[in-house]
Amino acid sequence: MRLAPASLLWRTLLVIIAALVLSQATAIWLLHAFVTQPRVAFGVGHFVSHLKTISAALETMSPEQQEMFMARIAEKEGIRISPVRGNERMKPAGDLAPMRLFRERLRELFGEDADVYVRAGDGLGGGPPRVLWVRLPAGQRDFWVAFPRGRLERDPSAALVAWSAVGLVIAIAATFLLVWRLNRPLHELAQAAAKIGKGGDPAPIAESGPAEIREVARAFNQMKEDLRRGERERAAFLAGVSHDLRTPLARLRLELEMLGAKADGEALGAMVADVEDMNAIIDQFIDFTRSETAERLVPTDLSELARSCAERAARSGLDVRCELAPVPLVVVRPLAMQRLVDNLLVNAQKHAGGEVLVRTLAGDGQITLSVLDRGPGIDASVTERLKQPFTRLDEARSGASGAGLGLFIANRVAAIHGGRLELLPRDGGGLEARVTLPA
Repeated sequence: MRLAPASLLWRTLLVIIAALVLSQATAIWLLHAFVTQPRVAFGVGHFVSHLKTISAALETMSPEQQEMFMARIAEKEGIRISPVRGNERMKPAGDLAPMRLFRERLRELFGEDADVYVRAGDGLGGGPPRVLWVRLPAGQRDFWVAFPRGRLERDPSAALVAWSAVGLVIAIAATFLLVWRLNRPLHELAQAAAKIGKGGDPAPIAESGPAEIREVARAFNQMKEDLRRGERERAAFLAGVSHDLRTPLARLRLELEMLGAKADGEALGAMVADVEDMNAIIDQFIDFTRSETAERLVPTDLSELARSCAERAARSGLDVRCELAPVPLVVVRPLAMQRLVDNLLVNAQKHAGGEVLVRTLAGDGQITLSVLDRGPGIDASVTERLKQPFTRLDEARSGASGAGLGLFIANRVAAIHGGRLELLPRDGGGLEARVTLPA
């Protein structure tokens, strides 16, 4: 099972997010160690010194002056001061890091008995108490000094979360922009390569983007032109040879016809059959050089197309039967599909003999067209090799004619329509040549 993402976009995004999380964690640790802690220590020391000043001031004042001083402190600084009465329900505050530092500073100035307290029952919803209390000695009396917890503990978590979230969003947006600019030409390159693999002729890839992408696009365009040039030269050669052979074959056929009764009938028939075989091979060469992609796409009923091919084959002497189901129209190149069916029928006639069945089915978003025979079948280990040009079974070399192009042409036509050709064993013996197309 693959855990890592497959696409360049998500791999890049994963690396950047991991790097960002690591850098953020390092930054937070450095901020805590070298900024937050020193500032907290400074703030705690300053506040404890302020409490020392308040204690010294209360110690020198009369009760009336103390009342006025406590009211002024409460108004200006939010610090409430009240005399200790002994009935307050106080308990020591928790031992968190800022509290521990505050407690140590208190004991340095006010003695080992000094502590920081919280009132029992204070705190909403089970959270930490919002007010801290310090018992402050001032001469003959002790005072409670109540102040907001925020004077000691400022929670930076909200700012850190916002900082991390904004950084993550910026990193994701930048990654998408960067990789999208890289992926767009790569996606076009993949589509063009797939189209070439199916026999198509894609437009040249735009040579844009980073230098490496431009170099790959330039090399691909050059490769495509080299392939097309080689294919055109090969097609022109085969077409020229096929055309040149037509004339001597026609003369040879005419001379055989003129011999008439002068020649042995069986030998004459064999020679005529050989001439017809050579004409069939030339027809395969011409089909091989023909470019199916030049034909227009037309909505077509494959069942009707298969019926017309079967009727044409029956007129030439093939024992063919049809089981054609109603199928939806599919956009194909009709002449190319006719060549596909004709080649499969001719292949079945040559290598199987007997009745040939043509079947169409529709379902699961696909249309299948099958040509089935009761011949010896084909071993599964050689089915893919037989789809290559100029390839035939060893058993067929001494008997059946052909250049070994029929299955290659059928497979090429299926591929340019987004389908596939499969050579499968037929139930009960024989071969099923099945073409599957997207509906």
